[in-house]
Amino acid sequence: MNLKHISLIGICLIVAGLSACSTAPSSVSELNKAPVKVKIIAMNDFHGYLNRSDNAELFLMDPDNPKKVAKVKVGGAPYIASLVKNLKAENPNSIVVGAGDFVGASPAISSFTQDEATINVMGEIGLEVSAVGNHEFDRGKTELMRLQNGGCAPGKVIGKETCIKNNTFNGAQFQYLAANVIDDDTNKTLFPSTYIKSFNGVRIGFVGLTLRGTPKATRGALGLSFNDEIEVINEHAARFKAQGIEAVVVLIHQGGGTTAATLNDQTCPGLSGEILPIVHGLKNVDVVVSGHTHREYVCKDQQTGILLTQANYYGNVVTDINLLIEPGKGVLDKKANSLPVINDQNKKIPRGYTALTADPAIQREVALYDDLSQKKRAVIQGYIAAPLPMVTIEGTTARNNNVEHLMGDVIADAYLASAPKEAKADIALLNPGGVRSGINKAGAVSYDNLFSIAPFGNNLFYVDLTGEQLIRLLEEQWEGTNCRNKPLKKNGVNMCGRLLQPSSTLTYSWDVTRGPGKDFGKGNLVLVDTVRIGPNQEPLDLKKKYRVVTNSFLAEDGGDNFTVFKQGTGLQDMGVVDIDAMVHYFNQYPASSPMPPPKRRIQCATCPKFY
Repeated sequence: MNLKHISLIGICLIVAGLSACSTAPSSVSELNKAPVKVKIIAMNDFHGYLNRSDNAELFLMDPDNPKKVAKVKVGGAPYIASLVKNLKAENPNSIVVGAGDFVGASPAISSFTQDEATINVMGEIGLEVSAVGNHEFDRGKTELMRLQNGGCAPGKVIGKETCIKNNTFNGAQFQYLAANVIDDDTNKTLFPSTYIKSFNGVRIGFVGLTLRGTPKATRGALGLSFNDEIEVINEHAARFKAQGIEAVVVLIHQGGGTTAATLNDQTCPGLSGEILPIVHGLKNVDVVVSGHTHREYVCKDQQTGILLTQANYYGNVVTDINLLIEPGKGVLDKKANSLPVINDQNKKIPRGYTALTADPAIQREVALYDDLSQKKRAVIQGYIAAPLPMVTIEGTTARNNNVEHLMGDVIADAYLASAPKEAKADIALLNPGGVRSGINKAGAVSYDNLFSIAPFGNNLFYVDLTGEQLIRLLEEQWEGTNCRNKPLKKNGVNMCGRLLQPSSTLTYSWDVTRGPGKDFGKGNLVLVDTVRIGPNQEPLDLKKKYRVVTNSFLAEDGGDNFTVFKQGTGLQDMGVVDIDAMVHYFNQYPASSPMPPPKRRIQCATCPKFY
């Protein structure tokens, strides 16, 4: 285990399996009794975006015109480093923490190094402790443990694909926490559950964990069990309080969202999501740093008084949490703000905000990884006649999971085209989370563009579903967790769900007024008579079997709550990886004959317009 940057008390925790260390002060009289100000600098869902994402923009309130919203470009590890340095300069009693998904689903600059690039850079920025997220498990527990503890990746080229710096990789300079992740081989947590940090005589106890549904959100959770979040947190929080630890902070890879139109709207309009029932069930907790839903918020929970935060995604935002803690008693005050990572690529910035300068050391580090993969990433794979943007939730940069994306249609078409002719595949489907970005300009499309869109390395499968099962699968788009996860109100209509992205060989209509969000198995939104299958648009036969191409996340695991996939028959690995399918598909479109934009496959006459 890599113990760099772990406090003395944290080391005692790991070695002794306890929540406190014998070196801790035995009474309040031994402490500085004056309240201590502590700063917690929080991030989540970085996903290896060492360079700014092409789509990374935030909406800020313009102080000179309250009715106007200003859009700014944000992100990039060198700018995060500068912001973290600025914040630490405000208060030496600081710690940088994370809520998971720093790696996994990463762009090529990170993924080509097996994400060692991100692990190195985040450690150098000052990340000290982080919860694991679902994507940390994408390559399995053995690889995640290697990222923590160090060593070169087996089967990879040393100096180019692994162990980039001096042919070595020392592992993370920060500590992963996994309080609810049990290794089935040892019956112990995969990583430590807790971490304690002392500041001038006051102690903060951190509990780190991921969502219990992680096995449904990644293909790499084999050999692991995931326990209930509330039970695990309350157990450790009670132990912390019994030992006199003054503040308890939860780092959890689970989240929610609001309908706020601008950054740092602490009125938290429409706050909802899977994190809320967890927060409502907690005791002895002061702050919850969350993630997973790629949203930004700073909210005070009215039921519990817990401060709940999330910092957007891809390093676009950092949360500045400030606690006032009285030794021997606890938290007197807690406040937070979401700070945009405004880079120097903006021509104009609203008054009251300042562009950051790139940290030179981190910029050099990122350039090293950039250069390693640049040649392969720059190769042109094809051309498009029109942009294929990722649709975002209005007023945010978060992907809208409730709609059909042009890019999603193209990926589905690429899936279908990759199936061997003898398979006689009928349609292809993918989850909206499989659309990680879009292409905002017509013209040349590079390997880097495609890898940013499909960075998962998922194998493609086909599986046979009856027409009746297909309808049941489509209804799952708006049922259960898929409807509660990221609700959205548009023009007075309640929208929700995860819309499967279809190939051109599947078209249908649905009706939002029939009641999205019904309990599992009771959906009736799909207008069955409108479903058409195949290149000739034949009516759906409920008894006929149809061959569906999809990714391993859906086919093998029924991921994102699409459980019907696991009821299918004839499951077959096609031996094709998603990125390879994309490359082959785009190769068909040279500059002289660029890919035309796809036609819409899903109609909803009663839905608000999102496009």
